[in-house]
Amino acid sequence: MPIIDIHTHPEPFGKHQKPWTPDQAIDLMLRHMDHYGVQYSGLLGYDVMPGQDEASVRIVNDFTAKMVTDRPDRFFGFAFINPTLPAQFVDEELERCLSISGFGGIKLEVDVNCRSPLLDRVMKQAIRFDVPVLHHSWSLNLWNMPDVDVRMQQGRSEPHDVADLARRFPNAKIIMAHLEGCGQRGILDIADLPNVWIDTSGSQPFTGTLEFAIQTLGSGRILFGTDMMGRGMPSQLGRILGSRLSDEDRNRILFRNAQSLFNLQPQPTQVYANH
Repeated sequence: MPIIDIHTHPEPFGKHQKPWTPDQAIDLMLRHMDHYGVQYSGLLGYDVMPGQDEASVRIVNDFTAKMVTDRPDRFFGFAFINPTLPAQFVDEELERCLSISGFGGIKLEVDVNCRSPLLDRVMKQAIRFDVPVLHHSWSLNLWNMPDVDVRMQQGRSEPHDVADLARRFPNAKIIMAHLEGCGQRGILDIADLPNVWIDTSGSQPFTGTLEFAIQTLGSGRILFGTDMMGRGMPSQLGRILGSRLSDEDRNRILFRNAQSLFNLQPQPTQVYANH
């Protein structure tokens, strides 16, 4: 069964240390993708931390651009943006990236909450280019989590915030990241919003979450994502293969939903030795 992983970060791990190059990222990611049968990986950006300035945002997107233009048969990219930056830069950077072949979405972190009007221009660009917006989302109880840097979470969005964004922009396509991070309450928050998908990344697998999502949303609104290289492929793939799903539901989640949403073409089976 072919696989599309829509949620990856080309970050170094293990013996690989920063700085590294797009060529190194391509090499390492292809090895992992081929080992697990992943045809495409969606690149959300290298080092996408909140609070980045204009120069840093360009560096992130240039890294992605090099990967998707070198290997359009294996990668598609998301334009990373910090909506708190000047409006002219936000518009021009999204225009620049989304005009590059191989970019198919927009990535938002925790710079601003989904309810902020600063996202309006981002969403209008997403609608104009007909690409989905993937927004970081996680249900956190900060009052009993002393190890969390609250300053880094000032602009974070929970599932009910993503739901508000989807209601303001019903013609936009929105991906709420992190199934396990959002949990059952988060799944219920977006249940009545057909323009919102959820990806399966986030934490380690918990029994029953994926089945609840299918029962509530239907398998057509669920996309496979690993958060690689921050999380390992085996546990994230095990979330899908170890759940009680029909073959049809499993195929939709692992491949067909993303193929349709990002307009990707099936590729012949490949092995890394042939690259």
